[in-house]
Amino acid sequence: MLGALFLTLIAAPISAHAQESITIAGELQNGTTGVEVSPELTVTLDVFNLGDNLDTRNTVADAQGRFSFEGVPGGDGFGYIISIEYASAVYMYESDYPLTTDLVELVIYESTNNGEAIKVKSHTLVVNGADPDTQLMNALELVGLENTGDRTFVPDISQPGIMDLLRFSLPSQTVDLDVQTSMSGGQILQVDLGFAITTPVPPGAHEIAYTFRSPYSGGKLTFDHALPFGADTFRVLFLNDIGKATGDRLEELEGLILGERDYQLLEATTLEVGAKLALEFTGLPKPSLWQRLQNTVSSANFLSLVIPGAFGISLVALLAYVLLRKKGLSATYAGNTSGHANIIEAIAHLDNEFDQREIGKQEYLQRRNELKSQVLNQPLSSSHTETKPTSEETISQDKPNAETDRS
Repeated sequence: MLGALFLTLIAAPISAHAQESITIAGELQNGTTGVEVSPELTVTLDVFNLGDNLDTRNTVADAQGRFSFEGVPGGDGFGYIISIEYASAVYMYESDYPLTTDLVELVIYESTNNGEAIKVKSHTLVVNGADPDTQLMNALELVGLENTGDRTFVPDISQPGIMDLLRFSLPSQTVDLDVQTSMSGGQILQVDLGFAITTPVPPGAHEIAYTFRSPYSGGKLTFDHALPFGADTFRVLFLNDIGKATGDRLEELEGLILGERDYQLLEATTLEVGAKLALEFTGLPKPSLWQRLQNTVSSANFLSLVIPGAFGISLVALLAYVLLRKKGLSATYAGNTSGHANIIEAIAHLDNEFDQREIGKQEYLQRRNELKSQVLNQPLSSSHTETKPTSEETISQDKPNAETDRS
């Protein structure tokens, strides 16, 4: 009995809350000049509660474009999307409870597959990282565009030869492309040296963002950036820690600090439709000598070309000796393997950190001298004492090479 009373007490507020209902009324308007709203258009209402789609309802607008939904659940946590599909595009109105207006106005437009009204107001390329091991450069592009007409641009990919698409340029090789946009619908298509999206573009301002990674070689990447729709302003933000950016028609301005990171800033303005900018990124971080040797030995081309040769076994043995000598020098210090090998490995890791610019020069030199002193101060077995000068010479030669790569 007591349990039933408890359930009644906690269920009563929920039941009262669920019984709350509202009426959502609205009106369709056609934003294309001289065009009236078509009769008997279907309007859809999706009701959400804390992110879950609870209900979907449809109604037909009258001759004046008016519509209403009655008995709609309301209260804290509820949200609504009112939508209509018209002329190959979807138009939506979104609101949480309570709605901010008594009459929802949902504007629709006629469509066109001519993109001459599309203008790119701003286009920004941000390079915010480069991995020396994979030799991949990370980039983000932000595009702010506007449909200046009074018709929704709907690309027509069914007719051969029509290339009025939202097209965007990419380097010749890219991976991990991810595209986000404030518009709805459409798909991503691969086109020559880039990609295109078939998303309808209603009149007004919109944003598109996409990220990708592009391979580079020898610390350098060149990119002929095409702008099919031109741009009022084109900017390049390049992280100063990883190299330098240059480009024709681009003026270097005072750098920017974003999120406590220093960026080089290049800018060009009033770029015509179809403009192309030759971009060059140099000084990108290179893999260490150790990483380059590993990559060479493990590459498919190396294995297929060298191993089948008459001297394949000898070459593999020689390379294995070089790699083991770099990593541990365990044969040289057989009399004290656990001590010297660990220190030599620590020196190799330290050199790699310095090559990849993970530590500064002063810290690198101090830590390397400490490790070197440990090697020289540890006694060797009598049978291998004569090899000590060669080992010291090997260690001392690593330091200038790292400093050369660093510079």
